[in-house]
Amino acid sequence: MSYQQMTEKDVTPTNNNDSAYKKTSENINKNSNNFFTGIKSTVSTNESLQSDQQQQQQPQAPKTFVDGVFKGLVSIGSGIINGTKGVVVEPYRGAKREGVAGFAKGVAKGVGGVVLLPVVGVMEFVSMTTQGIMNTPLTVIEAMKNAPKEETMELTSIEHCLFFGISLEESILRCKEKGVPHLITICLEFLTLRVNHEGIFRLSGSKTEIDKFQTQFDKGEINSVGQLDSFKVNEIAGLFKQYFRFTPDPIVPKKTIKKLMEIQSKPADQNEKISALKHGVCHMDEPYYSVLYRCTELLTKIAENSKESLMTPSNLSIVFGVSWLRPENELQQIADANTVVFHLISNFPQIFTKKPSVVL
Repeated sequence: MSYQQMTEKDVTPTNNNDSAYKKTSENINKNSNNFFTGIKSTVSTNESLQSDQQQQQQPQAPKTFVDGVFKGLVSIGSGIINGTKGVVVEPYRGAKREGVAGFAKGVAKGVGGVVLLPVVGVMEFVSMTTQGIMNTPLTVIEAMKNAPKEETMELTSIEHCLFFGISLEESILRCKEKGVPHLITICLEFLTLRVNHEGIFRLSGSKTEIDKFQTQFDKGEINSVGQLDSFKVNEIAGLFKQYFRFTPDPIVPKKTIKKLMEIQSKPADQNEKISALKHGVCHMDEPYYSVLYRCTELLTKIAENSKESLMTPSNLSIVFGVSWLRPENELQQIADANTVVFHLISNFPQIFTKKPSVVL
């Protein structure tokens, strides 16, 4: 199957190969919650423990590394606050129940909470972060199952076309000869102003309009963002993602793809993985690095506006993972490719430390 024909629906998983991994993750989350709840109960009153349990009947496991870090930080903060509060509350409650003896017990319990609860918070931070790392591939796979379905653009054959069906380097050369900006540049400028557009890259635009834009771009009839209809956001977004599917070769060099996929497939600490991805990406040749930089920068801005755009790093990685990295049409390969793009979006400042040098 060619990558011109491969759409999100072609790579949606249909088997349950991830079920064992998911079950393991769920067990880890359940056992961790029970363990930490048990420790907290030794320095918490029945009232406070019941209050915590009511607020969090079934703690939800972090879906991604970023989610895990956030929940872990909340746990540390909660441990510090509750531990400090216990120094005052526990002696008071003890004295109220048992007098002087209860006051002494309360002091001991409160002091224990000051020491123990922040430590438990740090332990939960490590646990949540680890679970987030584990659950990132599951989150990506789940998003793949719910990926949008759309029609593939019908490529109109145009003699000496500028963009579709030719290599990135060849299209850049032809644009310079004709004196027009590259399609990527125009689309990025248009879409950057609309990063909060609801459903961008998810909602399909008019196929007829997308086909028309393809013809106009390939003929060099569109050479500025001012020529694009500001209301055709989904059509321009559709054209942009279709462009990467119709290039004969991916926009990431094959040797770099191999390196990135190897990094993703091997178990590693999150910081080590990000560092390795940074090394692989920053050693890409031009113009590929500049293109990947600018495109990922756009996706990062869209993800930062996910409350309005409804597009998270997971959603966006499903749209671009396959066309950027061209994995084999096999579930694990596709999941790894999408997870790599997920990391590129989620950790853009840490990975893309070198500024782009090529102007398209």
